Order: sequence, then structure tokens, then C-alpha cells
Amino acid sequence: MISTDRSLPIWQQYCASGRKLNQETRTGFTLLETLIVLLVLGIVAMVSLPALHGALEDSHLSGAASEVVNALEFAQLTAVSSGSKTRVTIDADTDTILVEQFRPAVGLLGNETQLNESDVEGGIFVVMGNPLNRGTDYNISFAGANQFAGADITSVAFGTGTWVVFDPQGAPSDGGAVSLTVGSRQVVVNLDSLSGKVSLTD
Repeated sequence: MISTDRSLPIWQQYCASGRKLNQETRTGFTLLETLIVLLVLGIVAMVSLPALHGALEDSHLSGAASEVVNALEFAQLTAVSSGSKTRVTIDADTDTILVEQFRPAVGLLGNETQLNESDVEGGIFVVMGNPLNRGTDYNISFAGANQFAGADITSVAFGTGTWVVFDPQGAPSDGGAVSLTVGSRQVVVNLDSLSGKVSLTD
């Protein structure tokens, strides 16, 4: 702190203390400084928002593609482990995924070890339970689900239909592809017709 000699004229006292006459103490920010800060924040927001939006779209698309992959792999695994056919139906019109298992028209009774062919062929496919959400059917809908917001199943092609059946050996009835999009982004889920292996391509 600089001390001043009170015996000196006031203009000399101010000069000795390093201050100017009539100088006011500044507090806060000027309007110009505030506008500059707001301008910088606006520029940062304009640059970062598109990148954030793109990352969100990638997340939704990845989640939707994972649901298709999970459904196909779960159906294949269940067919092998249970010895019963399974079916996955993917509907592009309603953006839904349905997983079902074949149930014969009749079950084994008494000492029977096999069913008649007519009984087996007369069975039906019933909706399976979702292993990731106990107590609910394995019927996934993208509509209204926040984690799939904007996700759209644009095309489904398994042979001539929108479904594929896995036999007890895990072999698919047909190979095929499911195309999904979110905004301008796209991913394709591929099912190999021989091995039943599922893969992704952009």
C-alpha cells in the first residue's frame, strides 16, 4: 500500500498514490465485455451442437441394430438348445421385431419318445418371453422408445419374406439383410444363409 503525505496539495497526493483524480472504482463487467462472452458462447454452441446431434443419432442407430442382432442370435441359440424351431419376424412397416418358438399341436404322452409327423406339422409358433425383460413378450417396437428415437427399419429381405426360421441345428431357412436408418446414417444387419452368422455393415 502506497502512503501519501497529507500536507501536500490534493493533486500531489493522488499522483503520489498512483491514482488519477476523479477515478471511480470499477466493479462487475461492462456491456461490451458481456456481449463478447455471449458471442463466444454462441459460437461454441453452434460448433458443438451438430456433433452432439450426430453422436445421439449414432447411439440410437447402434441400439436399434443391436436389437436386430440380439433377436437373431437369441432365436438361433434357443433353437439349438431346445431342439425346437424358432422364427424371427421383422416388420419394416411397424418397426417391430417378433421372436417366436414352434410348439407341436400335441405333446408327448406316457412312454412315447416321438411325435407323428402330422402332429409336428400341425403345430404353431408362439411368442417367446424376452430374456432381458422378464414377464414380457419378445416383441420389440421402435416406435415411442427413447433409446431408438428416429430409428427406422427401411427394408427387410429374408429370401422372399420378412421372417427367418432357425432349425434345431441353428441353420436359417434363408439368409438376408435388414436395413436401418436414423437421419442420414444407415447400417445393415446381414444374416449368412449357410452359417447363420450375423454381421453389420455400413
